[in-house]
Amino acid sequence: MALLRVGYLTYGLDRKPTGIGRYSVELLRSMHRQSSEVEFVLLTTEGEDRHGLWQQFERHALPGCSRLPVLLSLGNLLLSDAIRRYRLDIVHDPNGIAPFFGPAYGASRIVTLHDAFAFVTPHTHNRLDNWRYRVQLPYAARAATAVVTVSQCSKRDLSHYLHIPDEHIHVIAEGVDTRFSPVADDRRREAVLAKYGIKPPYLLYVGGISARKNIVRLIEAAVLVRRRHPEIRLVLAGSKQWRTASIDRALARADLDDTVYCTGYVDDDDLPSLYSGAEVFVFPSLYEGFGLPPLEAMACGTPVVTSNRSSLPEVVGSAALRVDPLDPRAIADSIMLILDQPHLASELRRQGLERARQFSWAQAGARMLELYMMLAPAPSYASVPQD
Repeated sequence: MALLRVGYLTYGLDRKPTGIGRYSVELLRSMHRQSSEVEFVLLTTEGEDRHGLWQQFERHALPGCSRLPVLLSLGNLLLSDAIRRYRLDIVHDPNGIAPFFGPAYGASRIVTLHDAFAFVTPHTHNRLDNWRYRVQLPYAARAATAVVTVSQCSKRDLSHYLHIPDEHIHVIAEGVDTRFSPVADDRRREAVLAKYGIKPPYLLYVGGISARKNIVRLIEAAVLVRRRHPEIRLVLAGSKQWRTASIDRALARADLDDTVYCTGYVDDDDLPSLYSGAEVFVFPSLYEGFGLPPLEAMACGTPVVTSNRSSLPEVVGSAALRVDPLDPRAIADSIMLILDQPHLASELRRQGLERARQFSWAQAGARMLELYMMLAPAPSYASVPQD
């Protein structure tokens, strides 16, 4: 039986990994472990291999495509050429970039669209992303043989805003890496906290520092919490992204002195200790396609307070306290419930560990492989949904 050859587009993996980069790597590794019938061919845009993938898989570079504008233009020709040159049965873009303007030459094309943030919260993002979602993605999503997304919430949003038929969208949830588990070793936790200059006890946020993540209201909630718990600190773990002036102003206005730690990017290996050492993990994001950090915190045994919007209720279930992200008082009250009620904190830890076990990369990889098999042999180009 001939192997199914899947071209797997990688983008941005030579940078510090974020949510989509981690998704791309973990999904690929999971599928490779589970299937001997699929031959993965990496179509790479990066200048270096930070994840040890290039020696493990057949690889072909897309020259000059390390910058998004080039990938969105020249990349279309290169991807179409790659289908013929490398005899690909499927091309999968796990990044949500989808430069599928060129011909498919009989191959199936799959794109993972993680969310619809540019439609729901356009004011929190840059012009290129907003343009890409509004102008390029509607065409590319229809040119794809199948669209994958990571939550039912994202499926509803993509169907609504991009006018994609429901049957064209497949929901495959993300997973929690096995590295995320409670860190009981005091010395290991203390070493990580010392590395970032953090003194416990602390509340923790992990993710990009941007307007969509609702950091300003989190800071306002922390001020309210400190009125009852003056010993508590706030850790904001993540890189600054865009439109952060309001966050800087909120920090200055709050006058929290040395009680807020802005760590910048945190290495993946340090995250389990950081999660495990927190009193409460707080994630009041305004919009998420999935929202992996709350699950990672749960897997490390940390009580979670999160938003009651977008995909987050779907992801955390009843294992977290869910609040109105627009109400700093509600955020603060939920945090203080956990700080003031040890039995509640203990129950949330138990439920969180159980909830996190329901999401694995093994499961995600198995479901994606099923989709690959369903699309092979590829349908004819004429069967691709049109306007």
